Amino acid sequence: MFVEQSYYFWKFVYELVVVHDFQVLHLHTKDQEVWLEKEHQWKTNVVRIKQKQVNWSNELKRELFMVQQQLKKNRKLFRGGRVTVHTIYISEHQPVDEWEHVLDELPEDSSQFNLYYMSDDTKQEERERFLHHFDLDAAEFEQEPSQDEKEAMIPYLQQQIAGSHYKRRKEAESLFQFGKPLITYVLLAINILFFVFMEWKADSTAVETLIEFGAKYNPAIIEGEWWRIVSSMFIHIGLLHLLMNMLALYYLGTAVERIYGTMRFTLIYFLAGVFGGVASFMLNPFVAAGASGAIFGLFGALLFFGVHHKQLFFRTMGWNLLFVIGLNIVFGISVPQVDNGAHMGGLVGGFIASALVNLPRKKTPFIQSLALFVYVGAIAAMGILGVQGYFNEGQTISQVQESQQLNQDGEYDKVVALTTEAMEQGGNYEAPLRFNRSYAYIQLGEEEKAKEDLIEVVELAPDMAEAHYNLAILYDQEGNKEKAAEHARTAAELNPDNQQFKNLSNELSSS
Repeated sequence: MFVEQSYYFWKFVYELVVVHDFQVLHLHTKDQEVWLEKEHQWKTNVVRIKQKQVNWSNELKRELFMVQQQLKKNRKLFRGGRVTVHTIYISEHQPVDEWEHVLDELPEDSSQFNLYYMSDDTKQEERERFLHHFDLDAAEFEQEPSQDEKEAMIPYLQQQIAGSHYKRRKEAESLFQFGKPLITYVLLAINILFFVFMEWKADSTAVETLIEFGAKYNPAIIEGEWWRIVSSMFIHIGLLHLLMNMLALYYLGTAVERIYGTMRFTLIYFLAGVFGGVASFMLNPFVAAGASGAIFGLFGALLFFGVHHKQLFFRTMGWNLLFVIGLNIVFGISVPQVDNGAHMGGLVGGFIASALVNLPRKKTPFIQSLALFVYVGAIAAMGILGVQGYFNEGQTISQVQESQQLNQDGEYDKVVALTTEAMEQGGNYEAPLRFNRSYAYIQLGEEEKAKEDLIEVVELAPDMAEAHYNLAILYDQEGNKEKAAEHARTAAELNPDNQQFKNLSNELSSS
């Protein structure tokens, strides 16, 4: 009867692998044991099939415990959610004693276990129960061959199963070898060379330099310089910013370009970068630069790959990739300077762009057309909202940043012109703009104009300690000791950790 059971074992495995597209995880011909995997309804199913006569329920329990332990050791192979385990035994007879209760006696585990015992009397019934779990047709096997034919068929079935397994493994490997990382290296070179050029000409961390070289600057974009959405992708703010982004581009870029090919990769990178840039224009009023939006688009491309190849995705990069994305989101929320608009926009844009270009050798005209419609519509909507937000807000934080930088560079006349024009627009940043102009007036020797600005500042923002301090100095210079002492005391109270404020307050109070 061994031939009978062996034939049924390999015939059943053949049916699952060749006909129903189960994936082979482990194939042990000598021990008559096969491990398979199948995704069904977004859940991972692991199937262990064993030809063995189990005589007692205790023996069966030990077998199942061994399966449980083996799964724990190889948990990384089955990432991607809760695992459902199907253990199938094929033998001539069922165990002598009651065995159905053994699953209840297993130690608690995150996996869900199902047990099937295919004896001669229950083969068809148990096979139907198993296939029903996957919504598969449980039609009868073809007419039973003779004993000699069964014995002769076993090597053929084994060969077909092994061949199918080899073919799928090669297909999986080919998914990561479609292209070569050519454009990735070109992008790395362009970013690095442009950074070196910027540093040679000026300071890459200076706001004025960033604006001059093409960073995302909303007032300039409003005036028609939309090309900044693209140029900002090649500008980095300091060496650390460059190194972090280039490291991410190297690892993500080479992976995505190998999967999608050079042409698709290039489209995904730039479409994601543009999407992230427009999202930043809509959400972030600060001067911004960097390849982060496009790089997050590469995250989106890998997520799109994971949607189509879930098992392979979680077996190779899945949880690590999700962890890195989650870590970046948390970092972006906790650090105010991070351009979350560009990051999240790039992530979404990369996913949409990947749906637009699709994976190699795949064509889905409806999905690709829908992705194009969504991409264009989202870009248009974000652009319109960004323009409306800019004019509703009037002054922008970018103008505050630029005027601060101009003061640091000693361009005081430019500060006066910039802040005066910005305040004519109206908005929510009059206090910092007036403060920056007051500093420029002081440096230009126009103390009376500076005092007028500072008086307005402390009315608009009474908690700005620096404004009270500067006003105290101006009042002291003109001999108004009472007002000078009042503002110096207020500055020290608002910022008690500032020794300079304390010293001036003590000096004026004692005079």
